[in-house]
Amino acid sequence: MNIETANRLKKLRTDNNLSQEELAAKIGVSRQAVSKWERAEASPDTENLILLAKLYGISIDELLDYEPQGVSLRKEDYAVETPPPREVYPENYTDEEVYPNRSIPQGSPFGADVAAAEQPAGFGGTVEKAGRAVGDALNSAGEAFRGGNLEEKFDKSMDKMQSQIDRGMDKFGKKIDQFSEKVSADFQDQKVLHSLLDKTLPILITGLFLLTCCVNGAHPGWTLFLLIPLYYTGKTALRKRDPMVFCYPVLCAFVYFLIGGLLDITFSNLADNWYGLMWILFLTIPLYYTLFPAIRKRNPLIFCYPVLAVMLYIGGGIFLSMLSGSWGGSWFALMWIPVVISIPLYYIIFSHYRKKNNL
Repeated sequence: MNIETANRLKKLRTDNNLSQEELAAKIGVSRQAVSKWERAEASPDTENLILLAKLYGISIDELLDYEPQGVSLRKEDYAVETPPPREVYPENYTDEEVYPNRSIPQGSPFGADVAAAEQPAGFGGTVEKAGRAVGDALNSAGEAFRGGNLEEKFDKSMDKMQSQIDRGMDKFGKKIDQFSEKVSADFQDQKVLHSLLDKTLPILITGLFLLTCCVNGAHPGWTLFLLIPLYYTGKTALRKRDPMVFCYPVLCAFVYFLIGGLLDITFSNLADNWYGLMWILFLTIPLYYTLFPAIRKRNPLIFCYPVLAVMLYIGGGIFLSMLSGSWGGSWFALMWIPVVISIPLYYIIFSHYRKKNNL
């Protein structure tokens, strides 16, 4: 597509007060495809040209501002002035002199036959042939772009993947609703049960903690109090289907101290290894709160990749050090190079891709 046609498509969109997202939604394509049309990086196929023409209320020829060289598609270009009456010419003038370069049937009177002879021969056939040639060319171009534009195929694949994720989340939500209904049927009154549990959960947790104290289990029994914010935020997150509401840092602390406390009671030597390694669990907190916005907004730059790189580097080194001190030393001595290099590469690659695709 040439730049003039691309600018015309952009002007038609802005004249109709449409954004790229709104236009893409109306004709069923991605916003990236519309952006590429307006930057002359891709061409709409025949089906999309028809949809655009219908949307703007114009013909495809007007949409593309197409006029083949040497053939005018405007009927007014073929208008012929009415010849002067024969009587104004001297009698010694022949018909050829009065009407030069016009074929007049021999013996036909001036008037209707002359006007008929003045019409351009084959006008309808010429326009029909030109229109057919334009249609064939557009069909060929559409087939070529459908077969060869890999970036547009990638954008469509991303849109399809996103729709599949949305459908999966909807199905998961329906499963949760079905489970809630089943629980409601088992207990006969879900609202009363939830209301009672919401009001009495802190008291129940306190009672359980006192029981653990009676059996010398104050640690890790105190971690039961962490179940209170986990219950209330988890319930709200499920109802709103928003994982950002869930109190994930408290979950990390609960797992870390609960397992560590149990190991203190049973296997004290393993407890030291647990506390020495699994503190890395707290590094997953920024990963959790940046992963879901990155997926929702389809922007990997939001994800906190440096924390992931540091977590893999330190965690891998500590784990190898527990297995063999020499392995751990080699890991810490060598792997910091690819880890450090991967951080700017991550942001450069995704920034380049988003800029190229006008995201």
